[in-house]
Amino acid sequence: MAQPHDILLERLMASANVRLVARLHDPGAVGNTDTTYLHVFVPDLHLVSDEVRRTYQYGFDWRAEFTALTTALLETWDVLQQAGHRFTVTQLGDFVDLWRQSDNNPLGVQDILEAFPDIRDRFLREADDALGARLLLGNHDLEAREARDFARARMMHYLPGSAGTLAATHGDAFDVIETTVPDQIASFVLQTFGRLATPQTYHMEAMRTLRDQTTTSRDVRTRIQGDATLAGLHGSGEDCPERWSVMEVNQVEERPAAHRLLPNAVRAVQTLRTAPDSDGQPAAPNLTVLVIGHTHHARLVVDHTANLVLMDCGAWIESYQVDQEPKRPNRQLGAVCGADLRIYQLDA
Repeated sequence: MAQPHDILLERLMASANVRLVARLHDPGAVGNTDTTYLHVFVPDLHLVSDEVRRTYQYGFDWRAEFTALTTALLETWDVLQQAGHRFTVTQLGDFVDLWRQSDNNPLGVQDILEAFPDIRDRFLREADDALGARLLLGNHDLEAREARDFARARMMHYLPGSAGTLAATHGDAFDVIETTVPDQIASFVLQTFGRLATPQTYHMEAMRTLRDQTTTSRDVRTRIQGDATLAGLHGSGEDCPERWSVMEVNQVEERPAAHRLLPNAVRAVQTLRTAPDSDGQPAAPNLTVLVIGHTHHARLVVDHTANLVLMDCGAWIESYQVDQEPKRPNRQLGAVCGADLRIYQLDA
């Protein structure tokens, strides 16, 4: 019987040249071997209206390709259900870009979604041909939750079927958390990212301060994060090694070089593992895998000093480059089933 990853890959390959950015298959590092669920992660889209898109050199220009992706995901879901598996889709934040569209005014959501009705229907509406996606808030769409279509968006999702080992957030909070809330890091982490956190407990003013300090100015027309350099891509038709392009951290001093968000991600996860939540119990004592977007640079990092895997799923905006090859558009996707973590690049 085909495994969940194989079912997804077959559907993706029907409309794209799928290559592996990174893979980690390691029960010891991941901490979960239950393959009931296939979790798919769609990173940053940064949708804006057509009028605003024309004022920037970069943007989301992949309507046909993204429609093919959502069709492949729906087909995957159907086959997985018939095989007795479960399926989730999580959008990792910065779905819309209110920072550029409307100076963070949530009224800008309507103008954006009117320009992308197919994406809106697949991700935000309740219908037979919708994905039922979990939504996360990012630094470019922090106020989107005030709009009806994003009312269910959260700062953190703990994924089912993982024995508490797997969670997803946008990642922007790890930029400079230690300077934004230096005296209240534990309460900030628990009340914004904890298991019992709700929109009523989120430290939204701290998140807005963080965004305003770190987000690329909307006057910069050429980039958000800039182009990503990838170590190499593995063809989907080749035998897939259990470890591919994984960055290994064996000393604390290596964290910043491996991923600039890793030091604060470790700090937050250690708080979630140990600090008591509002019910007196640690928020996430078994958390070992944190899935993020935000940087537009897909990669997998294993921090052996903190027992943490940071899975950065890239983006659907800006570009990547391998060695001296031509730049190609980021069109990435994360997938997790049990202890098998993969990031794919979908080329034309």
